[in-house]
Amino acid sequence: MKYDIIFLGGGQAGVFGAYEAVKLNPKLKVLVIDKGRMLKERVCPKETLGKCVNCPTCAIIYGVSGAGAFSDSKFNLDYKVGGDVHKLVSKTIVNDTINYVVNIYKKFGFMEEATGLKYNTAMEEIKRKCIENRIQLVGTPTMHLGTDGSRRLYTKLIDELLEKGVEFKTERDIEELIIEDGKIKGAKCLYKNKMEEYYSDNVLLAMGRSGAHKVMEISHKYGVNCTNGAIDIGVRVEIPDIIMKEINENFYEAKMIYYTKTYRDRMRTFCSNPSGFIAAEKHSDSIVLANGHAYKNKKSKNTNLALLCTKTFTKPFDQPFEYAEAIAKMSSMLTGGKLLLQSYGDLKEGRRSTDEKLERLNIVPTTTDYVAGDISLACPKRILDNVMEFIEAHDKITPGFASSDLLLYFPEIKFRSTRMTLDENMMTNIKGLYAAGDGSGYGSGLNIAAVMGILSVRDMVKKLS
Repeated sequence: MKYDIIFLGGGQAGVFGAYEAVKLNPKLKVLVIDKGRMLKERVCPKETLGKCVNCPTCAIIYGVSGAGAFSDSKFNLDYKVGGDVHKLVSKTIVNDTINYVVNIYKKFGFMEEATGLKYNTAMEEIKRKCIENRIQLVGTPTMHLGTDGSRRLYTKLIDELLEKGVEFKTERDIEELIIEDGKIKGAKCLYKNKMEEYYSDNVLLAMGRSGAHKVMEISHKYGVNCTNGAIDIGVRVEIPDIIMKEINENFYEAKMIYYTKTYRDRMRTFCSNPSGFIAAEKHSDSIVLANGHAYKNKKSKNTNLALLCTKTFTKPFDQPFEYAEAIAKMSSMLTGGKLLLQSYGDLKEGRRSTDEKLERLNIVPTTTDYVAGDISLACPKRILDNVMEFIEAHDKITPGFASSDLLLYFPEIKFRSTRMTLDENMMTNIKGLYAAGDGSGYGSGLNIAAVMGILSVRDMVKKLS
């Protein structure tokens, strides 16, 4: 059970890291371990039943190829979006590695041109409105695979990894690290109530956003240097496509950053899905979060996107993950394990939404995994104030955005509460233990997760040569 490289997590960082490993040295013995199943076995019952059935391990979140394979899979072509690993390495290295990943995408069949490469008159006008209203428009070219397109691409990629001898161990919970004299020696995993041990002197911790809590526990238990990172808390909104038409047609996704006047807190748009669908992600029995998908060949009449408030806490508070988790549990308590939905019109008027009120609107929700209610019962006032201020600012860029037909799904939370201390090769203070992706605290998108996985592997292979 001794391997040259072990990936703890089979998401973007793990899959592209494994690809790089066997490309650089086909003789390497490589293992990928994941809590979920192989991509071809990842089936969400909701796709056929139309509703969430509370699977013990959510196929949308867990499994080989990661949550990205069940998202709308937007790949940003610049270091500015998707994380801040450029603080560890140069911006040039990050962008060069992004382009390297793009060529891998093309190898496996994705040939569409990225959006946002050139500004036309309409885009310039949107940019002008943003400047007038204190909104930063982050102009980053974006490739959009779509949920269906990403599954096809990752299926081809994983098939090639299997052909080249990469091993996958799935449905395994990563329980412990094996560390001796400050050096990584492997990991212990739980599989069908039995503990398994896998050994390697090179381990990449890449458990994604869903594994953020586990990464935090591992860091504290084994003395991995880290600090408290940021938590993103907010809502996923849904609005008729007609309101977002100009942005959708010209940008596909316009990434906006806004600092609120009231609290000076940072707000941002995230993961916009034109003609997309709302998705409920089950992280546990008491934590269900809002997300969104968009397909290449399946369309709705609504656009959904996240409005997130970024919070970084100061001493003596050191439990940002638990804070966000408590908010999610409060919401789930109110809804019996579903998303909490309220129209913006009802929120502004200080009244709860009901199914009857929602039927009077010009929008039909693209999910049934919700309970109509009052978001203010679960969302902290400061965060809700920030969300509402951002909606009103966005309305000046996109007239009609702050209408009663804007639906708010709560909560949307991005867990990145542990920021690991890494060197330029993504290695921690534990020799041979590397970290990548959202769980490391430096990633928040497909592009940076892939970059970190590749850069860490290049250092590993260099040592193994």
